[in-house]
Amino acid sequence: MAEPSPSPAAGRPRSSEASARILRATVELLAHSGAGGVSVEAVAARAQVSRPTVYRRWADRTQLIAAAVRDAFAQVNPSAPSTPDPATDLITVLTNTIRLLVGTDLGRIIAGLVGEIPRSPELADALHEVERERRQILHQILCRAENQGRLRTPDPDLAVDVLLGPVYLRLLVTGDPVPEALARELAALVIDPQPGGTPT
Repeated sequence: MAEPSPSPAAGRPRSSEASARILRATVELLAHSGAGGVSVEAVAARAQVSRPTVYRRWADRTQLIAAAVRDAFAQVNPSAPSTPDPATDLITVLTNTIRLLVGTDLGRIIAGLVGEIPRSPELADALHEVERERRQILHQILCRAENQGRLRTPDPDLAVDVLLGPVYLRLLVTGDPVPEALARELAALVIDPQPGGTPT
């Protein structure tokens, strides 16, 4: 009869649990103190893990910050939805993004990180990679619209700019409201309601 597998030592978090706690602690520190308040030591203390536990997952604070931002976006839009209607999928992704940016601390965190970018090329590169991954989700949906003859521009990358530009302009520059209804309005700018159709 096989011996039962040993359970984790008491008080030692499982790997996935430790990762989640580390990322959550990073977001909390970013919201409370900005990027300047994030260090491996501070995150480890807040997450109640050891510093080696953090370093086994992320090499430095820059990677840690990028991972926390990536995880926050991935929780609401883990992948591109794929229903028969790309316009519906686009509205879903944009609505989830707006809810995340407006309804949680992440919008304020992003604003703070934008201010850090000119002083930290490493952080700029890491966040650019996160942005590229997030844009890819929109790009997948827009390519499906293009295949259906419904994309209003021949350039999906430009369409992504059209979709995200107003959201971040309001969030980071003007301070104007970013209502969830904006998602539907933006989707209508880049995707026709039906092949060869015009917006109603």
